[in-house]
Parts: sequence; C-alpha cells; structure tokens
Amino acid sequence: MAASNSIDSENADYVCDGVNDQDNINAAIGNLSDNGGSIYLREGTYVVSDNIIISKSNVALVGAGASTVIKIKDAKNDNMSVIYASGKDNLLVQNLRINGNAVNQTSGTMRGIYLYGGKNSKIVDCWVENLREYGIYLQSSSNNTVTGNTIQGNSLDNSNNNTITSNTFQGNGQHGIYLTASSNNTVTGNTIQGNDHHGIYLSSSSDNNTISINTVVGNSQAADNTDNGIQVSQSNYNNIQGNTVRKGTGSKQQNTGITILSGTKNFVANNDLYQAGAAAAKFSDAGTETIFDYSQSGIEENAVPIDSTGLKTNTITFLVSFPSVPRVTANLANFDNDAIIAYIVQIETVTTDNFTIKTNVLDPPSENIGDNADIMWYATVASQSGGRE
Repeated sequence: MAASNSIDSENADYVCDGVNDQDNINAAIGNLSDNGGSIYLREGTYVVSDNIIISKSNVALVGAGASTVIKIKDAKNDNMSVIYASGKDNLLVQNLRINGNAVNQTSGTMRGIYLYGGKNSKIVDCWVENLREYGIYLQSSSNNTVTGNTIQGNSLDNSNNNTITSNTFQGNGQHGIYLTASSNNTVTGNTIQGNDHHGIYLSSSSDNNTISINTVVGNSQAADNTDNGIQVSQSNYNNIQGNTVRKGTGSKQQNTGITILSGTKNFVANNDLYQAGAAAAKFSDAGTETIFDYSQSGIEENAVPIDSTGLKTNTITFLVSFPSVPRVTANLANFDNDAIIAYIVQIETVTTDNFTIKTNVLDPPSENIGDNADIMWYATVASQSGGRE
C-alpha cells in the first residue's frame, strides 16, 4: 500500500490518491484471506474521511514508523475512529502515526484506534495525537496489549485483563489513562504528564487492577489544583504501588498525588509522593479499609549553620502530610567542610503535618564557622484507614 506522496510506489498493490484513502485500505483488508494477513503502509500521508475498518481477525496493519501518517481530513466535523475493529481477535496495529487533525475540526467525537469486543490484539509503537477524544479506546475487549506508544489519552471501558505498558500519555484533553468498569488490567511503566484532568482515573467498579511504576507528572491542566495524579472512585481491591507522582512545575498543577475517593480495600504502597500535589495533602483517602504504606523523602539544604566553636544545638521543623503519624528517620550529611564528622540527630516530635528534629554539632573547629550541613530525611507510614478524609 502506497500513499499519494510515497517516494516509492512501485510494485504497491494499491496506490492512494490522498482523498478518502480509507477506501483503498479497506479494500486491501477485504481482499485478504478469511484467515487474515498483513497490510503494509509505506511512508507518506494517508488522508481519511471515515473509519479504516479491520473487518477480519488475524490482521496486521503495519506502517514504516512516524513517516507513515494517517490523517483525518480537514473539516470532517463528525464522529469517526481512524482505525476501528468490532469483534475481531489477534490484531496487530504497529508503527503508524495517527493524526486527528483536531485544529481543523469543530465538532465530532474522533478517536484514534477503537477496538470493540475483541481479544488478544496488540497496539505497538504508534504515535496517536491531535484527537478530539481518546487516542486509544478499548471497549468490552480483553487480553490486549498496548505498549511503546505515544498517545493523547487511553480509555478502557468494560475491558479486562489488558496490559498497558511503556507508553507516554501526554497533552490529552481528558484523563491520561481512564479505566471504567474495567478489571484485572495491568498499567505499568508508563509516563503520564500534562493531561487536562486526572493522570490515571479508575471508576465504576474498576477492580483488581495493578497500577505500578508509572511516572505521573503535572496533570490537571484544565484547572489548576483541581484534578489528581491518580484517582480511584467506586473501585475496589486495586494495587497502586511504586509510582512516582509529582505536581509539576508549570502554572497549573495537580491537586493531590493519590486520591481514593471511594472504594474498598485498595492497597497503596511504596509510592514516591514528594511534591506530589499542589494541595497540602499528598494522599487523600475517603474509601473503606484502604491499606496504605507509602513514603515521602526530601533534603533541606543549608539547614544547620555552624556559628560557634562550642556545642551547637539546632532545631528545625519539616512539613509532611500523612493520614496518620509516620515513622521518620533523618540524618545530617554533606557538610560544606568534610572535616566535621561529629554530630547527633534526634527526632523530637512527629505529627501528621510535620516533624521536628534536634541536631547537636560537637565542638566544631573555629575554621569551620559559617559552614552548613544538609538534612536528608525519609518518612513512611503503614496503616489501615476507616474512611478518613
């Protein structure tokens, strides 16, 4: 298959003309055997005005990478999905760049790749961008893999046992990843950043999902300090572990790092929530029997000045935010002058909002007057809530 502007169109079975190119692609799929087959799209731009329909199981639709562009025509202004399959299994969509051309659309629900009612398919190494709705949308679909893609938004609706891994979800006008009524899915190793609403959102009985080792940064771009990095609503028994969540550095930042709005026995553990949200709370729990075990860490630079040669006692308070009193450890490190090695650190008080430490620098030599030390600290909490806000 060659586009109208492919450099090499010789020996292509189909050569598109840049108008309604979905007709040629659909015809090529239709001419595959009943057992399926492969369609290779050469580099170039394919302009579509309606769905590319994968009408058979066991079909591979593969491009040449970012140079194979499938683009919705200007002023389509109607509902469509660039690639659509219903009830088809064992599909492969790979190495394509799907451009929703949203800047030249004024209406319509437009999705990039929409799989309905199928299983055992893979979406791999695609760029899916500029859509008016979700980049990739799986509905009533199971045992599929979405990996290595750069996507503006992903949604699973009533879809189970899927794997979403090693993707980048950024700049989406909705949530970065949205699971609704979808269970037993694995969402791991993804980067979710700069989306308008929640970074990852589980809702409506999305149960027993694993959300792990994702980087969730700077979401809630539609409204500052409003949506969250990860939010769970009416969903149960999810494992949310090992994620790094940050509020971001832009003018708009996500509210909290992780919010359990409602649900039962969700497990939140080992997440890095340092500077996770613009709000004071990095974690919010209104669920039932949430099991949480998570940490914050930080460094306070130049916290302990040495201004005398005698015993120097300092106290300093660090702000934290936990739903219960954390365990805290702290130590002095990185003196400006390595010769200072004698010190004592005592944890004085710990609450859910702050902890205070006392430091004693023992008999520093006079040449070290004016030197400073950095405090490195680590706080962790393990508890079980009864529905705390």
